[in-house]
Amino acid sequence: MTALSGTMILLRRNLREGLRSPVIAFVFPVLFPLFLITLVASSYERMAFIPGFPVTPYAAYMAPGLLLFTGMMGSGYSATALVLDAQSGFLDRLRLQPVRPPALLLSRLLFDALRVVPAGLVVLGVSVLLGARVDSGPAGVLLLLVLSSFWSVAYGGIFYVVALRTRNPQAPLAMAPLSVLLLFASPAAAPPYLLQDWLAKLTTWNPFTYVIEGIRALMTGPESGTTTEALLKALAVLVGLTVVTQIFVLPAFTRLVGD
Repeated sequence: MTALSGTMILLRRNLREGLRSPVIAFVFPVLFPLFLITLVASSYERMAFIPGFPVTPYAAYMAPGLLLFTGMMGSGYSATALVLDAQSGFLDRLRLQPVRPPALLLSRLLFDALRVVPAGLVVLGVSVLLGARVDSGPAGVLLLLVLSSFWSVAYGGIFYVVALRTRNPQAPLAMAPLSVLLLFASPAAAPPYLLQDWLAKLTTWNPFTYVIEGIRALMTGPESGTTTEALLKALAVLVGLTVVTQIFVLPAFTRLVGD
């Protein structure tokens, strides 16, 4: 059995597992972003009338960050499931099958990428109904979904590091508030010139900022520079964060498999 076929087998298992717990795997990523886009965007719609505000209506400004936020909701699900696989003896049983253990990690990462696509489509659809738009057309919709999936994998790597280092299935769940901190320390809800100076400076160090700007460039155009420049910055952050987290994930997973 090839590594690819083994990964696909385990990916199907992950999807079936997710369907048995659909609230955590598929519904939860939609709920909070929908709450924010419907309630918060409506409540703060007058913010878009502030002189110099880059986009109107306000829902169009907030939508890019919330599309990415869907990938952050429930990020600990797969990391927790991976630790539970080890504790339940599934990894031991996997050694008796023609499937290599690394395929299990890869299948989990692919599941992270796929599970946010339906959530992203729902949030995008509701955002469009509230006034958001995708000026780059159908190709832009496809690309922003790809970037959202990539962000889910990159950001989720942090949870894998914690889960595999602690081997505690509860540890990734305790990190859920991190997504809210990253959201509000970025230009997701307001442009930097409306933020306090210390918070505006913090947004420049937040990797989430550059991925948002890439998505925003696809939806309503770049706030500065070109769409290509915004997308290249977003891609650099996504690749960099993925590489850095996987540098820690792979050795920890190897030790988990070897124990």
